[in-house]
Amino acid sequence: MTDAWPTVPAPVMAGIQRRWPDRAQPWANAVLDELRSLCAKYDATPRTVMPARFSLVVAADTPHGPIVLRSSPDSDGPRQAQVAAALAKIGVSPTIHEATTNGTGTWMLLDEVQPGTPLGDTNPAEVTLESLAAPLAAIASNTELATGLPHISDWLRHRLEDEHLTEVAPRTGIAPAKQRREALQTLDDLTRNARSSLCHGDTSPWNFLADRTSGWMLIDPRGVSGEVEYDLAILAMKIAACDAREAVVMRLTRTCGADSSRTRAWTVVAEAARV
Repeated sequence: MTDAWPTVPAPVMAGIQRRWPDRAQPWANAVLDELRSLCAKYDATPRTVMPARFSLVVAADTPHGPIVLRSSPDSDGPRQAQVAAALAKIGVSPTIHEATTNGTGTWMLLDEVQPGTPLGDTNPAEVTLESLAAPLAAIASNTELATGLPHISDWLRHRLEDEHLTEVAPRTGIAPAKQRREALQTLDDLTRNARSSLCHGDTSPWNFLADRTSGWMLIDPRGVSGEVEYDLAILAMKIAACDAREAVVMRLTRTCGADSSRTRAWTVVAEAARV
């Protein structure tokens, strides 16, 4: 650690200003003082600012072990904290010690995952699909509902209907109108018998962290309800080339006891929504 106090990285601040222009400056004006107060409360010494897109994430050391302090001005922060707590309860996300929301944003204090290497920085040859599916299988086997949360289909529908979508997957633009219309039809089919259960909502390789005891931990849930087939679809999209995706879907769904046809359908929707 250096003597300098953590600051909000410029790319994070730029992303926040772009995404939440009305909330960005009030959050920035308060976040570092709030960080100092929380560090004092937990006798925490900041070690490093961790990579993030739309939040300040600081790893710190305490007498009781390493923790992560995360703040975001996202208005969905309370719902994200709700899902994070539910995932922690079944052992697939780090323990949350505190989650608080004030006028400028939401803070979460969590155990730091060790060694914490993201799947995106891991040699694929050293990872099995079954190990990645394990935390998702735990979610699928849990009957606890994420009550009071919007369904993932609402967020996807908004993206498919947005003619000026700007937040898209890397190296893509908005999907052609025909592709989005067909995806909306698929989404209608999926939502006719949609499930509203525990769901991470953003199973990208950067949200899987290597854990010494559990294999993989999930972080940064989207704050929605849904179904494990959606989480499996996003994981398959992000780790497999198109020509290999079917085999990956089959192995993941088999491990989780999930529905492969629904997983494939969610993939169609997610691709058109540029998730």
